[in-house]
Parts: sequence; C-alpha cells; structure tokens
Amino acid sequence: MDALTRQIFQNGTTEIRPAPKLVKAGELTAVIDDGALRRIALGPVEMVRQIDFPVRDENWATLSPNVVSETLEEMSGGFRYERCFTVTDGALSCRVIYQANEDGSVTATGEAEASRDFVTSRTGFTVLHPLSGVTGMPVTVTNPAGERRHETMPDAISPRQPIMDIAGLAFETRGMALEIEFEGDVFEMEDQRNWSDASFKTYSRPLALPFPYRIEAGTTVRQEIRLCMSGRPAAAQVCQPPAIRIGSPRQEKLPEMLLAAQGDWLPAADEIARLATADLDRILLRTEPGSAASDIAAVSEVLAATGGSLDLEIVLDGGQPAGPQLDRVASACRETGMKPRHVTALPSAYLQSYQPTGRWPDGLSPSQACAAARQSFPDARTGCGMLTNFTEFNRCRPDGDTADYFTHGNSAIVHAADDWSVSQTIETLPDIFRTAREIGGDLRYRLGLTAIGMRSNPYGSAVSPNPDQIRLTMATWDPRARALFGAAWAVAILAQTEGFGIEAIALAAPIGPFGILSRSGGVARPWYDDHPQAVVYPIFHVLKFVSQGGLRYRVSGLPAGLHAIAFATGTATRLVIANPGQATVRFGLAETGRMAILDTNSFAAAVTDPDWFDHACAPLSSPSIDLAPSAVLFLQTDTVETPAK
Repeated sequence: MDALTRQIFQNGTTEIRPAPKLVKAGELTAVIDDGALRRIALGPVEMVRQIDFPVRDENWATLSPNVVSETLEEMSGGFRYERCFTVTDGALSCRVIYQANEDGSVTATGEAEASRDFVTSRTGFTVLHPLSGVTGMPVTVTNPAGERRHETMPDAISPRQPIMDIAGLAFETRGMALEIEFEGDVFEMEDQRNWSDASFKTYSRPLALPFPYRIEAGTTVRQEIRLCMSGRPAAAQVCQPPAIRIGSPRQEKLPEMLLAAQGDWLPAADEIARLATADLDRILLRTEPGSAASDIAAVSEVLAATGGSLDLEIVLDGGQPAGPQLDRVASACRETGMKPRHVTALPSAYLQSYQPTGRWPDGLSPSQACAAARQSFPDARTGCGMLTNFTEFNRCRPDGDTADYFTHGNSAIVHAADDWSVSQTIETLPDIFRTAREIGGDLRYRLGLTAIGMRSNPYGSAVSPNPDQIRLTMATWDPRARALFGAAWAVAILAQTEGFGIEAIALAAPIGPFGILSRSGGVARPWYDDHPQAVVYPIFHVLKFVSQGGLRYRVSGLPAGLHAIAFATGTATRLVIANPGQATVRFGLAETGRMAILDTNSFAAAVTDPDWFDHACAPLSSPSIDLAPSAVLFLQTDTVETPAK
C-alpha cells in the first residue's frame, strides 16, 4: 500500500501536511507544526499548549496560508524559527518569528501588512493554555496600566470571557512558574472548552469591539509575546500499565444511537436495508414548518421499512406565533402515522451565537417555543436547549420548567482543523458534559449531532466550502468523517459519555457530510469515487457494533491515548478500543473472545461489506496488541455478566 492510499484510508484526504518538528532550548521543548509553536514544555510539564498567528475571515473561518518562506535555525542554546506567508491572494502579508533560549524564555513576534483593505474577524496572536494544571487554579493578571490582580481560572465552563483587559499573566503549574507578557493590543481570555477545544485561549482584539473589522491598505499590525518559564521539572515517571480488562458493571446504559437527518440526508430504498440490519433506525429529523410535510413523508418511508422511531428538531420563524407553526408539523406527523418520541422546537434566530452581555433576539423565545411544543405534541417528551454547540447552550441557558430533557450538539473544528487539535477535543468532553449536567439539573440529557464537521455556522453567515476536501475549520464536509479517523473519534466520544447518564447521541447521519453510508455527490471523495463497491464508511461498523448496547462496564488498564467502551448486548459482552492519536500504542488484553481490527489493512474489506465484523472476526491469538493510529479494535467475549441485585 502506498503512502497516499494509507493517508486516504486514515484521514480521507490527499492533503499533505508538513511533519511536526521537535525543537529544544535546554530543558525547554516545543513542536513546530504548520507555523504554530505547540506543546511548549519545561521538562515533562506542558506550560503552554500553543502560540499561533491565525488570520480569520469575516465568518471566523481560519484562512489557509500561502507560505512564502520558512527557516529554522537550531543552536546549542536555543532556536529561531521564521515563517512568512500571505492570505487571500496577497491581500495580507504576514511574518512570524519564534525565538527560544535555554534560560526558559520564548519571544514571539508577528506582523501583518495589508496590501489592500482586508476584512477580518481576527488577525493576530493567540495563546492556548492547557487544561491540566490550569483549570480551577489561581492566576495573576496584569492590565495595560500595569496594575496586578489575582483571579482563579474557571472550573465549570465559563459562558463569558473569564479574564479581560490583559497585558500579562502569571501561573504556577506543578511547581513551575510561567509569566507571559503581551504587546501590540489589549488581550482577553475565553474558555475554549465551550467549543470542545482542550484549552483556554488568550487572544487580541476584545470582542466588545465591532467585528468583522477592516485592516486598511498600507497598515501593519504588530504584536509581541514574551514567555518566561522557571523551576525544576520533576523527572518523568514511566510505568507499564496492566493489561486492559473489562471490569464491574456500572449503573448506566450506553446512549441510544441516533442518526441525524434532514431532507437531503435520508437513504434511498436500496440503502434502507443496511440501516435496518445494523439496528440503526432511530432518526433525529431536523425540519421547518414549511418543509415538514415533505420531510416527514420521506422519513416515514424509511421508518416504515426499518420499524424505527422518530425524534424531531423543529426550527421556527421567531417572528410568528409558535403554536400554528408547530401544529403544521404535528398535522404532517398525523397524516403519515408518525408519532415522534421527542420534540425540540427552537426559533431560527437561536441558531446563531450571541455574547452573554450582547443583545438577544426579539420575538419568540426558546422557552415559549418549548411550551408550545408541549401543547402541539402532548404524547412526546419535550426538549429545551440548543440545536448548535454547547457554546450556545451555555450562553443561553434553558428554562427547564417546560421541558423533559435538554440537548445541544458539538463540532470539533470551530477553531482548528488539524488532526492533533481535533483529537484534543476528546479531552474536553467530560467538562462539557459535567457543566451541561449542572445547568440541566434533573432533566434528562440527550445529545444532538456531535461530529467533527460543522452542520451550520452560529458565528457567521455560512460554513466554509471545502471542495478540495482538506482539513478546514468550520466546514460541513470534513474528509475524516468517512475515514478511519472518524470511526476512532466516534468511539472516543462515546467513551467520554461514561458517568453522565446521557440517554442518546447522534454521531452521524444516514448519508451526506456526516453519513455512514457511502454515496457519491456533494464533494470529491478520494478512493471511494473509484471504488463504487464501497457501500459504507468505517464509522458504520462502530455504530453497528454498539447499536444494541445495554449496560456499560468499567474498563481498567487502558494506556494513555486509547479510549474504550465495554457493554452487554443481551447475548454477549463487547469491548471496543480506539486509537484516535498519531502514534501506534502497544497494550496487553486480558480478555478472550473473537476479535477484528479496523485499520488500513482491513479498510477496503470493511467498507465493501456491511457485515465485515461477522466475516472478519477470529479468535484472539495473542494478548499483546499494537493498535495503529486511527485504528479500532472490536472484541466479543461471548459471555454476559449479570450485575448483582
């Protein structure tokens, strides 16, 4: 198998990204990755997650740079890296320099010169702070006037900027000290866990100022950031974890697997059977009153063939009364014999995001829409919350008095789209689920579409078109969704729901940008377009394997970087282990049974056979496993443990 085919199987794209480069300055280490300085550490302690100089368009999408030059000078006492690039056909020319010294200091200098008027929502440095050792810890803040104040980093995810008016920050992390100075603009901080980024971000141009804004022709934006790190890092402890083992049962079931849908995401007649045989027949349909008749008629044909169930997300016109609009949807359900189990109604204005201190939309409110949904659908559970990301849910907290459950979704590529950043979003999900649980109280918790790509853009007028199928922020069509990466990522997301009592989750759709069934159209699909015999994507096998999951079991002995789910199906106990990282992980497996691994070697067989696991599984031959990047291991033990009463 050639390298390009292997990459397509892993990531779904032919885009070649430069390999990250490890650089050192004494005890200080960092990684240069596509122009960013990442994982800045002193010894084993990560002090800063990233420094970068992104340029974002009027819809907040990060523009791809055209690199003009790039140089790296490595010396015994440190390193100096310089990168020059342009965006938008030379409208903006940028120069970024990182210089590190063995005394623990780092200087980042950035310049952006406009050759013509340039409209942007942000151009300038961002500094990402890691969660570990920072969340809930004290920080000393210096404002532009030189005044110092003591604050605490948030534990629960903050819906607003936790720290404003920043010229300097000072942290103590695991006995290490970090001081950061900012010049060139007033900086502030946001809790990026809102968007599932595993970081806090300090950025420039306060959001209270108008955006997008214009950098006038001939103007140069210049900023500088200085880091000073000190302390003696403890030696890293290396220990071999025990073998992975299925443990005791939890008092919690695996979430119900939903498939998100809208009018053009529904399967054709020849595709419906694949959903039915995989027990993937619970549809979460998004519709509007004007299209409800055709949408519900189409989904009724699918559910008539599969015997599945229907949940509804209804987007309303906020300028009209909710009742008559919802009655149109309810009438369409009655005419087709559909009885939705769960209904969430939301005014369309709330598909956009608003700052907590900003002006909120006039007209119909979410609580009014929720109350009206209860009247129009008396036999269904009524939901509150948001149809976009946790960000909007956290900023516009629901009134639970009229609801039975709360909901929100998630996209992994709001701020960054590289594989490393997308993998890091997995780290943040427990914080999201915990904070959402605190907000929702005793209500049930049902997640909407939780995916890599972005279904709609709450932060601008449109999602990013992605015809070249690269790793691109705010794009609906992300190539990794149809690759091994998407399957491993889905396992990791599902693993992170453990302990939060989440009833349901939509990790994909039948077809389209979030599809589990392979169908041409929409975008070019490397390899798939040349292999029409491919009928499913790798994520199909993940969802099929867990679709009948019941009681969850604890998993012990899991090495860092892997994610696992263990559960009972009624006839067997199953274990799924995924490696969404970028390095092979070796581990021991203290279980027996029949196993199959979905990786680059088995990819072609898996995507051409909806029953791949049944045909590929074989007795576990060795307790030692090497799980490659983006690979997923499926194990069925053929035993069922009954929890003690």
